[in-house]
Amino acid sequence: MIKTVLNTKINSKIQLLQNHWMCSKAGCCSDHCFVHAEHSEHFPLGHDHFAVWAAAWNKDDSLANMESPPNHHKFNMIPGQQVNELSLLLQCRLANHNQPIASNSAALVFNFNMPPEVLNVFRPTNIQPTEERHAPPTMQDQHSLLQPGSHHGLDLSLDGFCTSYNLSDAIRMRLHENGYTSAET
Repeated sequence: MIKTVLNTKINSKIQLLQNHWMCSKAGCCSDHCFVHAEHSEHFPLGHDHFAVWAAAWNKDDSLANMESPPNHHKFNMIPGQQVNELSLLLQCRLANHNQPIASNSAALVFNFNMPPEVLNVFRPTNIQPTEERHAPPTMQDQHSLLQPGSHHGLDLSLDGFCTSYNLSDAIRMRLHENGYTSAET
């Protein structure tokens, strides 16, 4: 560990705490124990406890001192600890957790998927069939990209097709060079 001024201060406070809270009770499970002034139960202290205690004490004497440990979760099980002595963060989280949910809070949202067949119930049934312009493809037309029963578009000449879709002369020339003569080819 690199020695810094902060580490030196905290290490000296850890040493002071260990010397002060040395346990002399026969049969105790720890070498160091915190014994509350009003309760005789021993609270075993380990290095983590001393590190947290020394860091809090080093930060501010009002947070911790030689006789009182910091308000930290590692010390929540000290005998005689009152519920209002829990850390401020833990108190806020418990308060928020125990609050009833307001009735005007955001409502739950349920998302579900339905197959398209179910939605057909809501489609109008009085749709007029469109006029057929061409006969549907025959069974011999196996290479058509259109599905059976689909209608082809208008049969336009190459010039009419390019004019209808605002295609440039360069595109019209390229289609003509590749053998296209109408919209059906």
